[in-house]
Amino acid sequence: MNPLISSDLHARSEHNQSKPKLVFFGDPHGDLDPVIAAVERFRPEAIVLLGDIQARQPLHVELGPILGLTEVWFIHGNHDTDTVEDFDNLFGSQLADRNLHGRVVEIAGYKVAGLGGIFRSKIWDPQQPIEKAAFQSSDAMRRTMKREERWRDGISRKHRSSIFPADYQRLLRSGPADILVTHEAPAVHPHGWKAVDELAETLGVQLVVHGHHHQNIDYLGEGLTTAVAPFRAFGVDMGSHLAWPRDETGLGSPPQDLLDLATRVFGASAQAWLDKPHEWLDGQTPAAFAAGGGSEKVRSMLNAIQHGGVA
Repeated sequence: MNPLISSDLHARSEHNQSKPKLVFFGDPHGDLDPVIAAVERFRPEAIVLLGDIQARQPLHVELGPILGLTEVWFIHGNHDTDTVEDFDNLFGSQLADRNLHGRVVEIAGYKVAGLGGIFRSKIWDPQQPIEKAAFQSSDAMRRTMKREERWRDGISRKHRSSIFPADYQRLLRSGPADILVTHEAPAVHPHGWKAVDELAETLGVQLVVHGHHHQNIDYLGEGLTTAVAPFRAFGVDMGSHLAWPRDETGLGSPPQDLLDLATRVFGASAQAWLDKPHEWLDGQTPAAFAAGGGSEKVRSMLNAIQHGGVA
């Protein structure tokens, strides 16, 4: 690979203002046209569907027009087990292995963790100690069921979108990660869960993005969290999307000398570092923080890394 020179980096930085690395989509509920339209417009490296997909055909068929344009990933929601068609068109599609539930995957330069489904008290009420859950795993539940009670020789279809403690604990052990995508909301939402916060903090993520509640909400922008919160959080509405990284400053690219310094420090990985949310910058990306007037702090971080420090 040829080394990335500063002029290339500057051009990529300007291009990335209109080409996000990741786009997160709120609950489609069967209408995937907005997903296709956004991908055709923005050409992101990858997309993540935040559950309640309810594809009317197998998902790879529904999204066929964009499969050559971007990587497709998803988590499932509670409505993805409403009917046999909802279930089969998602979990039986050729994209079934793109389910992020219970694992961490590197996508577009970010480590993305996924927790699909919802908490149901019949399985586990996360306000109670995890040891008190009715069933620790889907297999434990299956063993209590008579053969005639099972669906496809497993647990009921409905509870295949329930969060079991074993799923949650497996994800806890899978970190670290940069981004957590969930169907359920974190505790800052009136119907959110502290368990999502605890998962995010254990994984060390800087960003949490959720669906389920049909709301576009920037919790920091709405004043519901502060810049010193452990992570930045967004909810995404049905039919809407969140592009990441966000150009929240409207001020364009970082200064050229900063781009040059990043190139000297990171070489071909410079843009990935500039576009990754950083805990020292209140969860903003170095690129956005510098463009918003924080160039000196970003420059100090780069100098520290160049001379053996950690940032």
